Amino acid sequence: MCDATRSGRASILTEKEVLDISDRMLQSPKKPIRKLSQQFGVSYGMAHTALKNHLCLHPYKITAVHEFKPCNSAKRVAYCMWFLDFLDREGEDILDVTFFTEGAHLHLSGYINSQNSRVWCAHNPHAFHESPLLDEKIGVWVGMSHRHTVRPTFFSETLNSQQYCDNIVYPFIAQLKEYEIDKAYFQQDGATAHTAHMSMSFLDDVFADKNISKTIWPPRSPDLSSPKFFSGA
Repeated sequence: MCDATRSGRASILTEKEVLDISDRMLQSPKKPIRKLSQQFGVSYGMAHTALKNHLCLHPYKITAVHEFKPCNSAKRVAYCMWFLDFLDREGEDILDVTFFTEGAHLHLSGYINSQNSRVWCAHNPHAFHESPLLDEKIGVWVGMSHRHTVRPTFFSETLNSQQYCDNIVYPFIAQLKEYEIDKAYFQQDGATAHTAHMSMSFLDDVFADKNISKTIWPPRSPDLSSPKFFSGA
């Protein structure tokens, strides 16, 4: 018996094909293997072998981080220098009455990461997760110092300056002790509702020159805020 003549592509990539794949991946490192195999007319397995065995490439997950622009670096350094001087001048006990604040939204419909979520079953259950067209969410705002975490405030509407003062800041101040109000420093980020003229006037009336806001607080710096840092957001 003789082996019949085989048709189709060879099961081994040529050196030129490997180099072509290398050039293509250098130009588009995010290209999916399936699309790569279609472009070169090879099987998915051969494309995968070329990337892993011939080119020694490995897939790495992309990490989502906050946007950071070159102009923000100097502002972050200036704030850190100010904060170190602030501690030298006031002493570390001032952190007991320095309130860092942060707001976030909680998605009520849940979140499914299709890359990590799996259903273990003997047969494909064709599991689906239905998400609404308009995602339901609720906002939460909290302030915390070295010694005192203020009770969180929940809200469902998009905040403007009036709502921020009436529904967030005023209830926050009502929970502070008298000595905290007299000595407290108040930090907030640069959200529009936070830095509007009405909001800033209200905060200046309460905290005077102890308001750590847009004149001091650097933009795009959630890692410098205690609630944001410890929430892992």
